[in-house]
Amino acid sequence: MQIANTVILDDRRAERRGLLTSAHANDTGLDTPLEPGTRLDRYLILSQLGGVGMVLVYRAQDTELDREVALKVLAKPYCQQSEALNRFRNEAQAQARLRSPHVITLYSLLETPNAAVLVLEYSQGETLEQRLKSRGVLPADQAIGIFDQALRGLAHLHEMGVVHRDLKPSNLFITTGGQVKIMDFSVAKLPDHDVYPLGTMVGTLLYISPEQVRGQPVDARSDIYTLGVSLYEAVTGRLPFERHTDYALMHAHVQELPPRPSKLEPSLPPALERVILKAIEKEPERRYRSAAEFRLALAKLGLTHDRLIDTVLPANAYGPVPVLSKSHDSGRRVLAGFAVDLLLVAAACALLYLLGLYPGRSSPSPQTATAELAPANTPVTPQPARARSRLVAAVAPKPTPIRAERKATSSAHAATEQRIQRDENLRGK
Repeated sequence: MQIANTVILDDRRAERRGLLTSAHANDTGLDTPLEPGTRLDRYLILSQLGGVGMVLVYRAQDTELDREVALKVLAKPYCQQSEALNRFRNEAQAQARLRSPHVITLYSLLETPNAAVLVLEYSQGETLEQRLKSRGVLPADQAIGIFDQALRGLAHLHEMGVVHRDLKPSNLFITTGGQVKIMDFSVAKLPDHDVYPLGTMVGTLLYISPEQVRGQPVDARSDIYTLGVSLYEAVTGRLPFERHTDYALMHAHVQELPPRPSKLEPSLPPALERVILKAIEKEPERRYRSAAEFRLALAKLGLTHDRLIDTVLPANAYGPVPVLSKSHDSGRRVLAGFAVDLLLVAAACALLYLLGLYPGRSSPSPQTATAELAPANTPVTPQPARARSRLVAAVAPKPTPIRAERKATSSAHAATEQRIQRDENLRGK
């Protein structure tokens, strides 16, 4: 009995009672693996990536869209079992809801007379389980960077109403570019229904939450527990509970306190230890309430030097999500902005010059303006001098010929009236 694999307790009981097919009981019901070059519908098999239990996973070429994909193929004997096929469809429905760069993208579900296939995004890299086996314990900053991304993906799952129920290291994929993606939704719970009856224990015993052991309803906090156990393992190299039997392991998750991580890894920061222990509390009410709260607790530790970007990119349905790269032309953008500012200032100065609103030009006095507009025989009343304003008003334009002609005509009329008045005075005498 392999306690590191995902288990469904009802199936274990059925196996012991001989209620399932011999193929299922012996776990040898898989078809002969597909050889490279085999064609499955429009997909050309390139190599086998892995497989456990009911499924095999292949790397394949989509001959119509010319891209590499991963094919998760349900073994032929299980395609004839309605319960197994419904679970496979449930996995597809759960994954189809999700669009996040931190979740493996599902392209389509393909059902043929001989197989049921999930067509998935293909990425190069390794699982967290493989990394821990090859490199050993992760430094605190590296572990936080990995789990920060995992928690981003988990927050999206919970936002869409999906509970994963099996967030062990083998289900956290790290691409060659360092991006973390959640995968394998084979036991995921949807918000509107659950293909597993209430009371069924679903999950991996080494990472399973106490409420999953009890067969109680689960929510987002169950995933918090499982991911907390995975983080415990990543920074200490050990699991909080390691037992030789299923019963002893289930009992430990429900009743026993885990060893403090610092006892297994003395260099572990105390603040990180507190975060881990809170995540794996026995009672869901004492854990972090959400993936976002768990992620915030890790960010507050300040143990990573990487800049955590909050932008969530949609999953690319036609290939891997592009990795964000840092821009190297920030200096050019600053210079371009400075040049635009200079152009604006120059344009403003030109506009002031055209309007005559610039220092250095004298403005006409009030007396001059009044005398120019008043008739020649009208006395001009002196006006009090006014203080010069900061912006000198535009100089009055020079008299035009028409205005000079009007002025001469007014003077002639005035002279004529004076002569008439003088003649009348002489006649009177």
